[in-house]
Amino acid sequence: MIILKDKLGKTISGESINFVDTPNKDGMMIPEYIIIHFTAGRGAESSINWFQDPTAKASAHIIIDRDGRITQMVEFNKKAWHAGRSRWADRSGFNNFSIGIELENPGKLNKVNDRFYAWFEKEYSKDVVVEAKHKHDSEVSYWHNFTEKQIDCCFRVCKLLMETYQIKDILGHDDIAPFRKNDPGPAFPIENFRAKLVGREDDTADIYKVNANYVNVRKGPSTEFDSIIQLKKDTEVEFIKSKLGWFYVYVLLKPGKDEEPLYGWINSDMLKKN
Repeated sequence: MIILKDKLGKTISGESINFVDTPNKDGMMIPEYIIIHFTAGRGAESSINWFQDPTAKASAHIIIDRDGRITQMVEFNKKAWHAGRSRWADRSGFNNFSIGIELENPGKLNKVNDRFYAWFEKEYSKDVVVEAKHKHDSEVSYWHNFTEKQIDCCFRVCKLLMETYQIKDILGHDDIAPFRKNDPGPAFPIENFRAKLVGREDDTADIYKVNANYVNVRKGPSTEFDSIIQLKKDTEVEFIKSKLGWFYVYVLLKPGKDEEPLYGWINSDMLKKN
C-alpha cells in the first residue's frame, strides 16, 4: 500500500482498500500520534454506517475488519472525531493531532454461566474469548480476540504512517481516556506492537508500584517542586518519561467525576517494576 494525498492506495491487486467519506470530520491537522481503538460494534459495516451518520458525532480515519480489509473514512491530514475528551502527559484534545484506527471487535464480553455475550447481546464462542486483566482494572475479565490478519494489517498501516508523517508514539484509547474508555484492551498486544514500530527493547507494559509509604507525586523532577498528592504503598503508576532520576507517571487511580487524570513526577527509587 501507499499514501498519496493523505489517502491510502493500493500497490498490488490483492490489497483491499476503500475510501468511504464521512461528514463527521473537521479541518486540517498535522498527525503526531496514532490511537488504536476497537469498534465495540456488531461488525465493520455497521461501524462504517454509524460513522457516516451525522447524528453519531463520531468517526475514525481507518477501520480494519477481521479479514484485514481497510476502509478509510477521513484523510490523514484532517481531524476525525475518535478521541473525545482525552489527555496523555502534557497533551490534550487528541482529535487535533492524531490518527484514529478502529479495529472491528465487539470488545469486552459478559460471561453468563459458560456463555459469552457482547453488550448488544450477541453470543460468541469460547474460541474467540481472551481472559485477561485490563491494566486499569484489578480483576480478570473477558475480551473478544483480534485476528492475525487484523493485527498484521494494522501494523503495516502504522508503519506506513510513521514513514510518511512525524509520528511520535502509538497509544490506545485507554491511554488517552483512562477509565472512561477500555479499548483496545488486553486482547490487543499494544506494548509488543509499539516496541516493534518505535524500536523499544522492552515490550512489557511500563507499570510500576510505589515501594514505600506515602510517596510524594510532585509538579517537577525534584524535591524543590510542590507535592500534588501522596500515594500509599503498592499504588500503581504508568511510566511516561524520565528526567534526572525522576519518572513522570500517570497515577492509576480512577478520577472522580469531572476530575482530570493525575500526572506528576516521582523519584524512581520510590518505584518498582510491576
